[in-house]
Amino acid sequence: MPPKGNKMSNDFKVFFDYRVPQGKTRAAVRRASSGTNSIDLSNWLDEMKNKEDIYHYRLFYVLKPNSEDVVKFGIAGTRGFGGAWGRLHQYVNEYGHSTDLNTCTGVQMLYLAGNKFSESVPIERSDVYKKEYFCKQHFRSPEVNAHLIGRGFERINLDRIEELFDIIDDKSNKAFGDEEFERRTSERLKQQNLLPTDKVVKITGHKTAKAPSKAMTKYTVYWNRPFILTEEKLVRKARNPRKDSDIRDLERTLDKEAEIAGKPKPKRFETKVVSTKEVYETETFAHNIILYKGGAKALELYKTLHPTATFRD
Repeated sequence: MPPKGNKMSNDFKVFFDYRVPQGKTRAAVRRASSGTNSIDLSNWLDEMKNKEDIYHYRLFYVLKPNSEDVVKFGIAGTRGFGGAWGRLHQYVNEYGHSTDLNTCTGVQMLYLAGNKFSESVPIERSDVYKKEYFCKQHFRSPEVNAHLIGRGFERINLDRIEELFDIIDDKSNKAFGDEEFERRTSERLKQQNLLPTDKVVKITGHKTAKAPSKAMTKYTVYWNRPFILTEEKLVRKARNPRKDSDIRDLERTLDKEAEIAGKPKPKRFETKVVSTKEVYETETFAHNIILYKGGAKALELYKTLHPTATFRD
């Protein structure tokens, strides 16, 4: 079993740290420049207890593929539930399992820590996101000269690993913490192009995925005024994105940064408007419906009229 770290500020929990031998604290261990106590990611994920421990967590991870002297850091479980395990297991699917016959396959875990997922903490205000962002900002700096050409900023050479952990261990980073906040109704209305006078007239239908899915119920809402929907057709790809995982990670990083900055995401496709139409009905979730005028009442009435239906809010 990997060593369990102590909880830090805002319940930031360290699940694994390759620098900490079992039964010792990091303060009692002198950092070595070579050799690690890393653990095989595949084996660690296969243990049910570990899978249960990281369930509904947002995590910051540091990994090293056996095939190269490159370290990869990033975040997993941005939406909670089993997302963290699924994201980490993608690396097992990509790099395979380590075997005695082929030591170049598989991936090692060097560090794993994070916070319990909270609906009131958006990803850009979460502890793990800030840590990842801080690390990327450092290694993408020209004077640091750590960027691996053709790869994302979250990959660095193994010989820069102490530099990475200096950033992770920095007290200012540990004190980041998740920032909870309550989104105001006016902000939601603005984002969805709704006016203060708009209201929910009634709910006309719903869709609930069958078990074992845990997806929330989506309701069809009839509004007091029509919305303009534009139907677009894909003309061609704006460019040919490589299937390399590094390029995909870089694209996700650029998209995320554009979203935080309030800028449009880079276009990867060229589209053509086919048609526009007015509709009174749109689909959304219960936690959105109750924010609008008449929403809570319409939702309660709909559920009363469908007593045997399955709802997952």
